[in-house]
Amino acid sequence: MSRFPLRSLLVAVPLAIAVVLLGTAPASAHDELLESSPASGAALTSAPAEVSLTFSADVLTIGAAVIVADASGHDWAASAPSVDNGVVTVALDPQIPVGGYEIRWRVVSQDGHPISGLIPFTVGDAAPLTRTPAASEPSAPAATAGADAPAQSTHEDQSILRVLLVGAAGAIIAAAAYTVFHFLRRKKGTSL
Repeated sequence: MSRFPLRSLLVAVPLAIAVVLLGTAPASAHDELLESSPASGAALTSAPAEVSLTFSADVLTIGAAVIVADASGHDWAASAPSVDNGVVTVALDPQIPVGGYEIRWRVVSQDGHPISGLIPFTVGDAAPLTRTPAASEPSAPAATAGADAPAQSTHEDQSILRVLLVGAAGAIIAAAAYTVFHFLRRKKGTSL
């Protein structure tokens, strides 16, 4: 028995595994919210003229949505979101009163995945806005994030698992095809 196909297989399988593992890096690198103005949990003495969200990369202009809601759900955003070089800006109604607010944002990252989150802040000496999810609403894990980090949520874990499963299946199929090809090639060479 020739050791050439076995030797080639021993090189091909680790190479296929390396390609699969390297292929997962871009899939898990979704854009993310780096900072916001006002910051999460900020207590402002006066109402801001606008809110801005800065992302790790440019986000798509299609699908960008920002709502600045008070406790009653009234939206105080006075304009559509403006997207420029990874910064999403929305002007606020100048009549925004003292109170607790929540920036509810949703954008589409460059890789096509939607990302969203909540950023609470207060104006004046008001109490922070608190949310209690409805029974049919899934709990918002990011809504309770601390004041140092912007609240956000993504589905990165599912994407990574999906890429790993597809890559592993591809590696198995490639190894099987390689083995069959060399087996048939060897068999054809011996029948001459």
